[in-house]
Amino acid sequence: MVIAFRRTRQLGERPSAALPLLAVLLLASAAPSLATVSVVYGCPSSGSSGNHDSVTNGFFVQNLNAVNLHEVVIDYTTDTDGTYDLQLTASDGSYAGPQIGSPSQMVFLSSGVDTPVTWSFGDAPFTPGHTVAFTHTFSSGPGGVQFNTQPTLCPGDVETVGTSSDSNGFSVAVTIAENTQTASGCTPGNQTLCISDQPGDHRFQITSSFSTTQGGGHSGNGGAIDLTPVSVTEGGLFWFFNSANPEMLIKVLNGCAVNNHFWVFYAAVTNVGFHVTVKDTKTGQTATYSNPDLTAAAPIQDTSALTCP
Repeated sequence: MVIAFRRTRQLGERPSAALPLLAVLLLASAAPSLATVSVVYGCPSSGSSGNHDSVTNGFFVQNLNAVNLHEVVIDYTTDTDGTYDLQLTASDGSYAGPQIGSPSQMVFLSSGVDTPVTWSFGDAPFTPGHTVAFTHTFSSGPGGVQFNTQPTLCPGDVETVGTSSDSNGFSVAVTIAENTQTASGCTPGNQTLCISDQPGDHRFQITSSFSTTQGGGHSGNGGAIDLTPVSVTEGGLFWFFNSANPEMLIKVLNGCAVNNHFWVFYAAVTNVGFHVTVKDTKTGQTATYSNPDLTAAAPIQDTSALTCP
């Protein structure tokens, strides 16, 4: 059953006609969310006739700006045609650091020809700015296996002698990608707003609900309006009664360098009762805020909302 009612404008609200941009934003937010794979690091190949080195050597990439490992692509060759059983292990910080993932696969390699191999790490979480260290395990095959190396060093990409700390002066040709859609566990939806800390990480999940005695009584969940289509990545809007009439602007700011907290600021132009929950999907922390019904909502500037990890 559909109940039609006329809603008078609440205290502090502006007429919806003053917000023509929202029509465009709502069309964008109504589109289904798709996983987005983004390359976060790349060191180019030197070509099949270029430089190669044995996979018995490890390599690491420093200061990787990724929130997860989606996939890694490396070019391999061999001295003997055949099928090889390979495993690639990624560790956080160093070769002896916490394991991020260790996929394995059977790969057919041809002598003198580079074969790109894609390793899937299943969007394993990763801390932006850390070092990722890679090592191979070569279980079986008719010959030796080499990966493509780059004599022109790529920034932060260092091949080592074995798994020691000694650099051999080369970089390994590699492409690393993250999945920005599943980066933090927050999936945008009609009633869920996802705010990023690092670009595309969707770290903060924000939901809202409302309840009022006005107009005979109405309640429900707030509708989310994603503002990323207009390049607003640290904030978004919620509506309660009409998608053309937003009730709240909310944003999450990184104040870690100031007081070791993420800050939550919002301004709500309404006098209905509501609740807002902000969740850090990386740590599980939550911050909640409420406004009593029939009370003009005060702006909130919470500079101690969520503790930085």
